[in-house]
Amino acid sequence: MNVCSVKNALRLQQREARDSLDRLTRQEASAVASRHAIEAWEQLRIDRNGDRLTVFSYLSFGSEISTTPFIEHCWSRGDRVLAPRVDPVTRTMELRQMGQHGDIVPGMWNIPEPAPTCEKWVPEMWSEIDWVVVPGLAFDRHGGRIGYGGGYYDRFTVQVEAQKCDNGNAGPLYVSLLLPGQLQEQVPMEPGDLRVDVLFTPEGPIHCDITKSEKTNDE
Repeated sequence: MNVCSVKNALRLQQREARDSLDRLTRQEASAVASRHAIEAWEQLRIDRNGDRLTVFSYLSFGSEISTTPFIEHCWSRGDRVLAPRVDPVTRTMELRQMGQHGDIVPGMWNIPEPAPTCEKWVPEMWSEIDWVVVPGLAFDRHGGRIGYGGGYYDRFTVQVEAQKCDNGNAGPLYVSLLLPGQLQEQVPMEPGDLRVDVLFTPEGPIHCDITKSEKTNDE
């Protein structure tokens, strides 16, 4: 079985497991995982001497883990919150800045997204982003990930990497919030797949060993 088939099978398995969780379990897991993320976010604020921070986060829907508690915390602290929006004409994704729940509307495929009136963030502004909260169905301890929106997040990463070479910026930290059962022993990865730096689980944060994972793939 090739990598693509393995990934598709795991994607289906994880979706079914996630959909089978009751609403209360998802809410509690979301709240606790968000709490761990908020603690790390506030530590970053201390490290930056109290500066206003910027996060690019997907807007969860359906039976996904909820990013709402984390987003609401960012708003309460005056941080800038960005989310992807699908352009209805070109069908491409773009980043928009939201300031409140009223800025969130049903988008294409009924997925929540920023309203078209929200400020657009062009690639030249992406170097200001501190965190990228990445969606996913399955993860492993080496940053491996299978999830939604992969194409857009991958292209975003390529652009950010190019900016890092141009201006020496360290780039954003890539993080994810997990539901129970999403952490796998190993997630199959293909060249160019986006890896995650930190996983926030209900049990606590996991700092992924991306270097070790990349070395294993090269071998």
